[in-house]
Amino acid sequence: MPEPPPAAIPRIRGQIFQARLAYLRERYGPQGTAAVRAALPEEERKILESVHRQGWYPLRTLLALDRVIGASLAPDDPDIYEHLGAASARHRTEWLGEQARLMSVHGFLSRVAEEHRRFHDFGHAVYRRIGFTKGELSFSEYPEFDDVYCLSARGYLRSAVEFMTGGGALVDEKSCQCRGDAACVFALSWSSEAPAEKRPS
Repeated sequence: MPEPPPAAIPRIRGQIFQARLAYLRERYGPQGTAAVRAALPEEERKILESVHRQGWYPLRTLLALDRVIGASLAPDDPDIYEHLGAASARHRTEWLGEQARLMSVHGFLSRVAEEHRRFHDFGHAVYRRIGFTKGELSFSEYPEFDDVYCLSARGYLRSAVEFMTGGGALVDEKSCQCRGDAACVFALSWSSEAPAEKRPS
């Protein structure tokens, strides 16, 4: 798939926004949704009025949305940004359907890296298999970075792996561009894979 054309500001796909907005509606209902929209800056609110799945929108708008959700609706929940990432994981794994637990976690994480530019018009991603149930996913060369996005990425990765395996998963951000490191490196480990006899040959 060709990479998106360069833009003056970093952009991400509309379906990531749609996952956030769906979580907002499902978790907090019309009143919560209205409160978040009212608290957003006018420019960001206008962008969110017409988000299309395959469109490209500023990363800053997603970060503003996440921060307003956290501040307005979940100020006492330290895990709110990971919950938002988990909501994106549910949308991301829709295409797997009933086959979700038949797919290799390593295969899925490799695909996350390979398709990074399908959802972001900036940065690079690389996946490295470490062991049977361990791996590392690295994101680098981001022109903008924010710890909110890193927290949502951790929630996304953990939720996706748990969805596929039916077991627990650990995700640790070993290094971070927000701290001056060259890349955000997420170390992943999981307790189990789907039973081998249920995997397609």
